[in-house]
Amino acid sequence: MLRLEEWQHVLVTYDGKKMPSGFQVYVNGEAQELITQLDGINNPIRGREPLRIGASGLPPSNSGATDSRPRFEGQIDDVRIYTAVLTPTQAAVVATGESLSEIVEIAPDRRTAGQAEKLRLAFLDQYASPSIQEAWQLVGDLERQRAELWDSFPTVMVMEEMEPGRDTFQLVRGAYDVPGEQVSPGVPAVLPPLAADQEQNRLAFAEWLVGPDHPLTARVTVNRFWQMYFGTGLVKTAENFGTQGEYPSHPELLDWLATTFIDSGWDVKGIQRAIVTSATYRQESAITPEMLEQDPENRQLARGPRLRLPAQMIRDQALSVAGLLVEKVGGPSVKPYQPEGLWDQASQQYEQSEGDGLYRRSLYTFWKRTLGHPAMLTFDSSTRETCIVRNGRTNTPLQALNLMNDVTYVEAARSLAQRTMVQGGTTPEERVRFAYQLATAHRPRPDTESVLVDGYRHYLDRYQADRSSALELVNVGESPRDETLDIAELASYTMVANLILNLDRTVTKD
Repeated sequence: MLRLEEWQHVLVTYDGKKMPSGFQVYVNGEAQELITQLDGINNPIRGREPLRIGASGLPPSNSGATDSRPRFEGQIDDVRIYTAVLTPTQAAVVATGESLSEIVEIAPDRRTAGQAEKLRLAFLDQYASPSIQEAWQLVGDLERQRAELWDSFPTVMVMEEMEPGRDTFQLVRGAYDVPGEQVSPGVPAVLPPLAADQEQNRLAFAEWLVGPDHPLTARVTVNRFWQMYFGTGLVKTAENFGTQGEYPSHPELLDWLATTFIDSGWDVKGIQRAIVTSATYRQESAITPEMLEQDPENRQLARGPRLRLPAQMIRDQALSVAGLLVEKVGGPSVKPYQPEGLWDQASQQYEQSEGDGLYRRSLYTFWKRTLGHPAMLTFDSSTRETCIVRNGRTNTPLQALNLMNDVTYVEAARSLAQRTMVQGGTTPEERVRFAYQLATAHRPRPDTESVLVDGYRHYLDRYQADRSSALELVNVGESPRDETLDIAELASYTMVANLILNLDRTVTKD
């Protein structure tokens, strides 16, 4: 509280962390208790002028406009702006107006904390011996390094139990203001009970979910793994294992997978290996008209899976085949290529990543709920506005256009072309076979190889006559191109590689 008709020292600090606790107000060097009425710090802080003290953007007095917002009334003198957040001790020092000579004349037991600290800092800064000054500077450097290290740690949202816990009631006909019978934490009676010797809280619930006698968690998990490989889970309604869900097509197989998963210690890689090395998965994907008529969705597992990769895997597969994928695990989100102007109406700007950030796995792509990655949305990725367990798979012309023109895939094709020219042999036939096998894990059929080789020769004639277009094509993307390779040849193999990568969108086994 500021007293009227009296000069007072006011200091405001803000650490820039977009939290109300980051603000602190000092009056005459003493911290003031603040009560947050409205947390609007996450909103952009914009102003028409760089800095205004005493008024919040009021119209000029000669403009004739009126503004009902309150403005400062009083006098302001000796305004200072610091480039760092002052500590409470420093705040007390800057509020101390007495000179060093005046402070020295005050008895030590009568000096304020600010006066004593001002005297101490002056001694350390100007009058202490070199060894003491060196030690003081070292302490300051270590404190700054500690603060920087602390700020570098990522933060996560956590939940904790309320103390005391809040009473919870059934709501009569769902009305929030008509509480019924009081209820306590528990689980459905049809499932095993929570541990009796443990407090009934979130930790107990989490341990119950992965308990060895809990039948549901492992079954739901392995069913989603199966869905990832075969397109449809053993329980087709992967989002619903209840009475409204579909009965398992192979109940004993689902039981075996679930118990194996639990007994392995929830070994995710182990259960993946068990599925992909099974005779069921390793069957051919070929289908006859009779099989298609009898079992179009392959629920009887009479053939191997044949389905398009999910949106994220399509991009990762292209980068991997091209040798561009960065397989680093963990770290902050990254911002790969996106069309310009997509974020113009957003409250923040999209600053494209550089270097390895452009080639991280799609799992790490920065995602704004209302502005998903357009290439992934084209391939039926969830918008993340709602939880979706089963993504649809469509086949549209826009998908082919994306694969042929998106910077990611053109750059991947150029990188694959470089690998082909360096490692794939000397003749067009050898190089086409090399690139095709890299992308699909098998050699092309003779008619497919002929089409690709003829395509290479067609593009070579074109780019030898138009080398400027070839140069423009091979310079797409941020990764450096191999300048030792002929531009026309590289552009021609890039077009062939782009076609091969377009073919490699489906998981099949012939």
